Amino acid sequence: MALAGNQYLESRFPWIPNHGYVLTLKADRLEELERDLAGNSICSQAIPKIPMAMRRKPMLCFLSTKKGYLTHVARSVVYYAAESGKDKLEIWNLILFAKPVSIARIRSKIEGRQGWRARKAITGGHVSSVAFDLIMAALLQVDPEAAKFAEGLINRSSPPSDTTPNNAKINWAYQRDAVITSLEIAGIPKEQLKIKSQLDENSSDELTSIFDINETVTTIEDLAILQDLDNTNEDWVFVKRQHYPAKTFVNGEAKLTVILANKLPLEMQLGVDLIYVNETMKSVVFVQYKMFAGTDGEDGYRPNDQLAIEIERMHEAAATLAGVATDESCDGYRFGSDPFFLKFCSKLLSHETGSHVPGIYVPVGYWKRLLKAVTRQGVRGGTVVHAETFGKRYFTPTHFIDMVARGWAGTSALQTDVLAPYLRDMLAGKKGVVLAIKSPLPANPMDEDEGLPTHHRVVKPKKPRYPGRKPKTVEI
Repeated sequence: MALAGNQYLESRFPWIPNHGYVLTLKADRLEELERDLAGNSICSQAIPKIPMAMRRKPMLCFLSTKKGYLTHVARSVVYYAAESGKDKLEIWNLILFAKPVSIARIRSKIEGRQGWRARKAITGGHVSSVAFDLIMAALLQVDPEAAKFAEGLINRSSPPSDTTPNNAKINWAYQRDAVITSLEIAGIPKEQLKIKSQLDENSSDELTSIFDINETVTTIEDLAILQDLDNTNEDWVFVKRQHYPAKTFVNGEAKLTVILANKLPLEMQLGVDLIYVNETMKSVVFVQYKMFAGTDGEDGYRPNDQLAIEIERMHEAAATLAGVATDESCDGYRFGSDPFFLKFCSKLLSHETGSHVPGIYVPVGYWKRLLKAVTRQGVRGGTVVHAETFGKRYFTPTHFIDMVARGWAGTSALQTDVLAPYLRDMLAGKKGVVLAIKSPLPANPMDEDEGLPTHHRVVKPKKPRYPGRKPKTVEI
């Protein structure tokens, strides 16, 4: 059975639950949770309070949507209390059993001196450590296939031998994620980027970008994609004349040029920004990356002086953009005036798939408000922000990519020219910058002469979100 919201399974770090929970839900409530999973890759349900000692510890959750049967299994954890005075159960990696498993049959197979605890727990509620082991053993006897699904959520593998988050590894992962995100915004298959997700331990210490090992990369001065920018603002000439590694990706009518503006080895870089220039929609978006500390991001993020400096730079740029005349055109309409975003992510050094690193996107303007409202303090004092701090007030990578691709976020068309000095200052600094510029491919004169369509786009059907499940039929 394929997994939904599976970013956590992409980690090479252990996830070993020693207790569990049996959650009984109505079918309509399950549909609501599945919609949350589809959009956020995680959902939550209020439950009676569990022992305080069990909070923040991995917990395998069995779900029952059919009376007398277990129908699903998922990963879960309790971090905080719910507003109703109950506990808030966070759920992800929801898996539907091939067939419902009889609770009565599981109870009949439970054995041992503590069997009474397990037989009581399987009917609903928190499952203690002792009862959890007995239930897992009984499930294996009753339905080996269902037990395999449950066991598949448990990761007992040891962490990699070298997990030191040095600058080189972090910046490699940031660069790759920025490029992957750019490809997905442009609608270009991410498989075109054949770059390992993690920095090879045997790589040269002189690498300055993920493109340094790619022989097809050219320097920016060889690219014609920026030629039209020279005619609008001479500040863009500075960008074009820099000898930065760049690569162009093409898919149908979409053309994306990615520029990795780095002049220092990865080890010496201070971080990576993504600047996405959408020439089609005449918008520019800036993304600053930040990482949650800890194996699973459990240690949160501590705002520091460096972030304050970066936000001040964004504030100065935003103040300049605010002075630009309002764009009254339909193409110039945006949801908001803030083109600056922060992306918070964990699993950075354990991400092994071809997609982007799962994370949380928030506009910088909202981040400023959130920072003032945060009251949770770290062990050593100071403000600490966790993923849970954002609640549902954030954009998932899927939301962000779709929003930028459709031109709902970013600068207006009239603000583009004033951004050149800001980009020049960033490219001249010590920070690594990923500049991605999407442009439509020019029409083919031969096609026009022959009266043929300019482009021949092949639209592949979307992959099902839940492979193996029959699509729902909606009658109107």
